[in-house]
Amino acid sequence: MATDLRAAATPIANEFVRQHVSGSDPAVGDRLAPVETFEVAVRIVHLCAAALGGERSVADFPSVRGARIALQGKPVAEAVEWLRSLERVVTDHVLAESVLDLDVIRAVVARVGELFDELCTHELESFSSTYEELSSWHSRVSTDLLSCLVAGLPVDATTVNNHARVLNINPHQSFRAFAAYHDPPPSPQHRARARRRVLEVLWRHDPRREALIRDRDGMLLALVPVDRDGPGLVELFRRMLAEEPGQALFMSAGEPGESLVAAGHSCRQALSALEIAVYRGLRGQLTQCTEVILEVLLAHNRWVSNRIIDTRISQLVEKPHLVETLRVYIQCDMALQRTAEELVVHPNTVAYRLRQIATLTGRDMRRITDISDLNVALMALDAVEMRRDQEQGRTDLRARLFA
Repeated sequence: MATDLRAAATPIANEFVRQHVSGSDPAVGDRLAPVETFEVAVRIVHLCAAALGGERSVADFPSVRGARIALQGKPVAEAVEWLRSLERVVTDHVLAESVLDLDVIRAVVARVGELFDELCTHELESFSSTYEELSSWHSRVSTDLLSCLVAGLPVDATTVNNHARVLNINPHQSFRAFAAYHDPPPSPQHRARARRRVLEVLWRHDPRREALIRDRDGMLLALVPVDRDGPGLVELFRRMLAEEPGQALFMSAGEPGESLVAAGHSCRQALSALEIAVYRGLRGQLTQCTEVILEVLLAHNRWVSNRIIDTRISQLVEKPHLVETLRVYIQCDMALQRTAEELVVHPNTVAYRLRQIATLTGRDMRRITDISDLNVALMALDAVEMRRDQEQGRTDLRARLFA
């Protein structure tokens, strides 16, 4: 049988090429057959013959298509389908040409099957190794691209666009950044579950998978194409956050950028809005940058924040009970009774504290313009406190994401 297979290598290879590569038309099969495919088929048939004669195994046979299929981005099945097609052609030849008894034929077919199993395993290992290397490289390129955009440094449009095309992304469409953070840190199981839910929403919105994603330590930043059919991502994420495990997440969104090169501001806005959401305890919500735009501006301009505090509420900073009373008074729409209920104190106590605040700040606690001015000062105070927490390593989300 080994001698017969070796002699029939050329006809078997031709038949394989006709069926697997060139179609079923025998008149044009040989003429259209790729030489490389034919030569590989001949080598494998000779390998089968050698294996039947006990001469060699597939250990020394190099991978033919596994790595190539991975590099081309094709499904893993294509790495072995061609081998299974060749196996059927070889088996058909053995069954059609053999004059051996049934037990010998069974043994030969079983040995051929084992050999092709080994070949398939070899191709799959080559595919997996190349795919992992390619995925790691894509991840590095994606991370470098996101890191560059987040940093806010001047970027070369040509370089960004070239990197995007390498990742199979159209850089000339509109992109919008979304960020998610799980706090307190969850167990690995809960983290994996929350991450899976976020990615499910992303891929539902972006089936072409053109999003740039950075995921680390319970935090995720995604720069996602905006122009897609169906509900927008804001609506999809809000539906997700209304369910478990979304209620344990902080989420934010930046404003869309007209292209990938211009989308860096959206990343920075999303991360800033996320920092503010975490500081304010807005768990289970999606905070858009436009909803906290004043806080974002104050957080990124420390001199302005400090000057607002110094000129408006510097006399209150060392009196936490007055700061808290002012904050609750504003949140309760300047309603004295509601403020007292929130603070669990007597209304007269609230009135006394408000008179103290008015005396120290020189503001009229009944005037909307004065109250608005004090509210901005409280936002500036929060921004300074948030930055202080970041400098002490407690809430520096950007460093955590790109460290």
